[in-house]
Amino acid sequence: MGSENLFIKCKTCGKEASKVAKSCPHCGEKIKKLSVIRWIGIVLFSLFVIGLINAPNKNEQSKSSETVANVSEKTKAQPEVAMPADEIQFISTVEKYVSGFREAKNELQQSALRDQRKIEIAKIIGGRTVSSWVGKINKLETNTEGKAILSIQISPDIEIKTWNNALSDINANTLISKDSSLYSSLFELSRGQQVEFSGNFFSSTTDYIEETSMTIQGSMRSPEFLFKFKSVKHLN
Repeated sequence: MGSENLFIKCKTCGKEASKVAKSCPHCGEKIKKLSVIRWIGIVLFSLFVIGLINAPNKNEQSKSSETVANVSEKTKAQPEVAMPADEIQFISTVEKYVSGFREAKNELQQSALRDQRKIEIAKIIGGRTVSSWVGKINKLETNTEGKAILSIQISPDIEIKTWNNALSDINANTLISKDSSLYSSLFELSRGQQVEFSGNFFSSTTDYIEETSMTIQGSMRSPEFLFKFKSVKHLN
């Protein structure tokens, strides 16, 4: 047992040498010895490293907590609301032709897609009047006369809207007058709020319901349908 305390193995030749020897008597290799203090230092450093590895990342925890809080707030601010069946069908149909139009190889195919969309829209909202549709206010402004301009987004690509100027609105009369009950219901609303709305679309020989874009690209890829709003109310 005493020899175990007095001798160490040479790392080069593997033979035993005295602990006090500066070099191996067998191969001449210098013997590197660790003092007690150095051993203690190594152990303490190892424990410190292990502690760092296992310690929770406070920054990540903070970011995670903030993310959960933000999602929670957004969920409270924008609750999911069930859409009417005809609105779901309408959105699905129009979005289908948004994708199809992007993949069309030429203008002939694009024109044919527009005709097909017209037929499908007619089947969904034959009377052009809808009730209790759901969307998000995208624009709520006034023109020079103080009449309200309203645009409601029902999907990322589809908007339901009034005209934005009196000249275009001469015949349609979609702008909302200040003395109307509808104007009063819009008074406390703001952009980004979810609302339920009712009203009617306008007749069109091209799209079945009037679409206000200047080009076929706009009409098919990001359509804006003209609408006469009858009621609009905020959804809690």
